[in-house]
Amino acid sequence: MSTSPGRIEIALFAIGFAMATLVLLALLWSGVGPYVDMARASQIAGATFYDHAARADTVSLDLAALTEQHRAWSEYVTGSRRDPPDPGTLYTADEISHMRDVRGVFDAAKILIPAGLFVMAIRLQRARARGMETMLELVRDGAVVAGVALAAAGIVAALAFEQAFLLFHTVFFPKGNFLFDPATSNLVRLYPNWYWMGITFRIGLSFIAVAALVAVVASVGLRRARSTRLASA
Repeated sequence: MSTSPGRIEIALFAIGFAMATLVLLALLWSGVGPYVDMARASQIAGATFYDHAARADTVSLDLAALTEQHRAWSEYVTGSRRDPPDPGTLYTADEISHMRDVRGVFDAAKILIPAGLFVMAIRLQRARARGMETMLELVRDGAVVAGVALAAAGIVAALAFEQAFLLFHTVFFPKGNFLFDPATSNLVRLYPNWYWMGITFRIGLSFIAVAALVAVVASVGLRRARSTRLASA
């Protein structure tokens, strides 16, 4: 006879699930396609960049050019490109330094994928030793807990997005090199509020959808396992 998983087991599984899934989704949504979709949804056709050499807004980029700028930065911070885009007249040394730190955060975050999977695998193995039903209960309840926790955090962030955004950067970038002047920073022009709000919404909604799907599949499997056990009793 199987026994239900304990709260600590469920919490550990939920943490492992969140660690692996959130990082994977962040990598998925950091690509070019989502950037274009978010720009079009915000009716963005282009932007005027600040020319640091001329000290004036003189570099006009259409959406295709903005997309290429994003592609270069996305490839750099996720590790598929060795060097950052050339500073030239578009990006300052401080902006390059900040994006180098962003790359470091991504490099560290990638470790969370195998770490999260490892935590999940250990909890699943131990639950499976007590029976298939226990393991399926763990998956179902862990996915629900992770989804609810993320939804609650999302509601708080939506009500105070700027404060949450600042807190996130303060924690992960303690050097403070993320504070740029919107009047002259091309990083701010490339990644304004519509981008950060859009990608945060997409990551959060995708996570909740994945968690819900996992919970439903586990519930169906649990129902079938119980039916099989009762039928054979």
